Order: sequence, then structure tokens, then C-alpha cells
Amino acid sequence: MLDPVHQHNLRRESGWPIVSAAFWPSQDGALIRGLPRSTMTAMDEWAVLFDLDGTLVDTAPIWRSAFVALIDARQPVPAGATDGLLGLTALEAITTIHRRLGWSGLDPVEDVAEVEAAVRQRYRDGATSWHTEGLHLIAALQADSAPVGLVTSSSRYVLDALLIHSAAPRFDVVVCGNDVKRTKPAPDPYLLAARRLGLPPARCAVVEDSPTGLASAVAAGCPVVLIGGHGQPGAVPVASLGRLTVTALRQLVSPAIHQASGDAARQPTES
Repeated sequence: MLDPVHQHNLRRESGWPIVSAAFWPSQDGALIRGLPRSTMTAMDEWAVLFDLDGTLVDTAPIWRSAFVALIDARQPVPAGATDGLLGLTALEAITTIHRRLGWSGLDPVEDVAEVEAAVRQRYRDGATSWHTEGLHLIAALQADSAPVGLVTSSSRYVLDALLIHSAAPRFDVVVCGNDVKRTKPAPDPYLLAARRLGLPPARCAVVEDSPTGLASAVAAGCPVVLIGGHGQPGAVPVASLGRLTVTALRQLVSPAIHQASGDAARQPTES
């Protein structure tokens, strides 16, 4: 049976706080690492924001399987029915499937609830895991006192099933698809993450793996690393997550830090 509370929240397009041992909610809704937000802002001059799906966790096969199961329950699955859905919210993906297959008169919100429940259960069962390279990089960033954020189009309902696992990293801020009115490729998710960290977007390096996420980060004014990307405007291409270092990411935001330092030095002093 589908969770009626989840369906109700899908219709309202609102989320609820993650309940996880790795997070503590702040007063403004940001999820931080147990430090007062003012202290973090004073301590850190830059941050790194990670995409989730495909970047830190290989979730594509699980989502594709859930989409196929939904279609197969109603009709044979035509070729290409689930192509090009990665990077979309669940509602956007389901709406695309409905349009492609001519499903009129069916409620996409009910289908979203069914698909998300299936994906959530697979996550809870441990069907996928966090990339080791990503965990190592996040640990190195946090050892360097750099705040780390997660920006995803997935809902909190689904994401929480990944974050409950003991291997899940801690994030200083988490922005999900139902935290913003416009999801990727709009700039809203990355702008919200930067605002919650108290940093300008130019000092938030973004690690993405899709054109949709790249467009969102560039529109927000964040410097971007694109995993597996080749020659994409606005991004620094990197062959794999394992090739990234703290130093390389810091260099992405160094122009903005230097500019801020110069602006501060040019401020007139009181006599």
C-alpha cells in the first residue's frame, strides 16, 4: 500500500526534515554538522557542493528498474520508454513517461509515490552504495574544514533511505528537489545551498556529472567540475571522481576568495 502521507506531501510539493543520526536541523532549515552556523561562516571561506545521482551514488539502475516495473504492470515496455530521464525529478520523469506512452486519465502523483516507494525500499535494502572515491574526498574536505553540501533533485523521502546507512557521509547542508520551486537546470537548488552556508555562489565549487546539473550550477554562478565531461562550456572536465583533490577544488574558488580579500583591503578605515 502506498503511503498516503507521502502522496499528500507530493501534492503539496513540500518536504519534511530528515531524521538521521548524521544531521541536526538548524533554525533556518539547513542541515549542519553540529556547529553554530555563525561559527561555520566565520571559519570557512569556501565550500564544495556535490550532486548525488551518478556522482556520489550509482542510482540509475534502481530508478530505471522502478520505471520499467511501473510500465510493465500496464503494457509491454517499448524501446526508449525510459531514455533521458536521469537528472529529472521523479514527477518530471513520470510526466515524461505518461506523455510518451499516451497515458491519459492517470494520476502522475500516484505513480510518483509508487516509484519512489520502490526506490526507497531498494535503498533501505542496500541495493547501492556510496562511491569510495567520493567518501574519501568528502573526508579530506572536512579534515580541511571546508563545508560540504549535497544538492539533488531527489525528494527527502527517497534521500533519507540513503542517509540512514552507516557509510553515509555527513553534509553541512542538504538541498532536495522539494526544497525549491524550480529544480535543476534552474539555479535555485545551488543558490539555496550557498545561501544556507552563508557563502556567495562563486565560492562554492560544484561537482556534477550531467548537463542538467551543470546548467544549474553555472546559472547560479558556481564554478563547476564535470565528472566524465569533455569540452562542456562552463565546466572543468575530470575523468573520474577519484582524480579530484582538495587542492584542485580550492583552486576553482580561489579567484572569488582573492577578489573578496582585495575588496576588504580596499575598504576605507574609520579615523
